[in-house]
Amino acid sequence: MKPLLAEASGWPGVDEHVVLPFAEAAGRSPQPPLIPLEGDVLLFAFLCAGLVGGFLLGYLYRSLFVETGERA
Repeated sequence: MKPLLAEASGWPGVDEHVVLPFAEAAGRSPQPPLIPLEGDVLLFAFLCAGLVGGFLLGYLYRSLFVETGERA
């Protein structure tokens, strides 16, 4: 019986199937990311960015969408 875990080479991502052929056709080579985050650290970074963005949107919602009067 085969294990349920997928091999790393068995599940290529969108960047390998879609972006890489276009980049190679344009003569560009793949480069490492600017900030190499992997695994749970990357998920945590997206969580923090979403929390900060949600807090700012919630905090500024009244001034952006509700209050249309002139401020003194």
